[in-house]
Amino acid sequence: MWKSFVFLCVVFMVLPAYAEKHKHLFFKSDEAFSDYVARAEMYLQAHKVWVNPDNQIHELAAVMPFELLPDASRCDGDQKVGVLLSHGLSDSPFSMRDPARALQDTCYHVRVILLSGHGTESSSLLSVSREDWRETFYNAANQFKNEVDFLYVGGFSTGGALAAEYAWKNPNQLSGVLLFSPVFKVNSSIDWLSPWLTLVMDWLDNEPSDDFAKYASIPVPAIAEVYKLAKEVRGFILENSKSLPVFIAMSDEDQTVDSSVTLEVFEQGMVGSTSQVALYSQDQNKVSSDRVKVYNSHWPESNILGLSHMAVHGDPNNPYYGAFGEYRICGWYLSDKALYDACRTDESNWFGERSKALFEKSPHAARVSWNPEFASLMQEMVTFMRSNTLPN
Repeated sequence: MWKSFVFLCVVFMVLPAYAEKHKHLFFKSDEAFSDYVARAEMYLQAHKVWVNPDNQIHELAAVMPFELLPDASRCDGDQKVGVLLSHGLSDSPFSMRDPARALQDTCYHVRVILLSGHGTESSSLLSVSREDWRETFYNAANQFKNEVDFLYVGGFSTGGALAAEYAWKNPNQLSGVLLFSPVFKVNSSIDWLSPWLTLVMDWLDNEPSDDFAKYASIPVPAIAEVYKLAKEVRGFILENSKSLPVFIAMSDEDQTVDSSVTLEVFEQGMVGSTSQVALYSQDQNKVSSDRVKVYNSHWPESNILGLSHMAVHGDPNNPYYGAFGEYRICGWYLSDKALYDACRTDESNWFGERSKALFEKSPHAARVSWNPEFASLMQEMVTFMRSNTLPN
């Protein structure tokens, strides 16, 4: 008994200090987006752990929330259409930069938020909750919808779940939803264990990151929060099917989220006749339907075997994560420096999502971080939006 008492005393002494260290940034319900961005800059300057202290300007820009306005010289200003986007777990607003710019180029007003616990150091995720993420997303969306004539919400992975939930709770105030590899279930048969694991451990691994745009490791409590969020959103949508227009882009080979569950949620809960899925798959037996279009994701001429979780919405021309970008995703080999270095430097390397077939192509294959068909995907998404920009 006394040991338990001592343990609880230690916990209650440590937690306040820990919470003080990891204060979180939220989008306040009554602030302008420009004020939120200004606060974010001050917060990140004070809390971010720099990969390269000599590159702070570049690293700060990558993790900052941002806003892109349509070009007034060539865009019709009579109709204001806004798009709110959110990144996923362990990522930053940088992961939304490519689709955001594509949307700006087609005359949409885009805002990208920073979820609590992100953009600083991975240990910040130890004290964050899904309610924290909801607060920022909901406040940003509620404010944005008062500034535009039509609003779309969307996001990547965890951000996609947040967007879908907001949309299902506010269907009459939106024109549609844009989802990139949304998480409605983590791709693991033991994901249900994550809330229990939080009772005995904080990390499965804890590696330092050399990627200034995302964390290398995710603490168990944050994984548990995503598990709970995905379960809640999945259940809510399946129990409340709606015809709100939804566009989903995802990979059949995704090793982070369960794409089969996403399709189930789409078919049973997202029942609008104009809703669409762009599914990238190596499975030649999968066929397109009226609402699900299947695209081949094996490009041997580019040494690509399938699209990863993060690649679906990545522009090949991205200077950081693109086909010829400065950073290559090789985190699979962090425990083996020789393999890691070979992965980062081999000019004839193969790329894809983690699989036995990929490693048969190369023993040091990299995770693909771009979509060779990004431009056509963006065209398809914009066509969807233009056909659905109507009051609901």
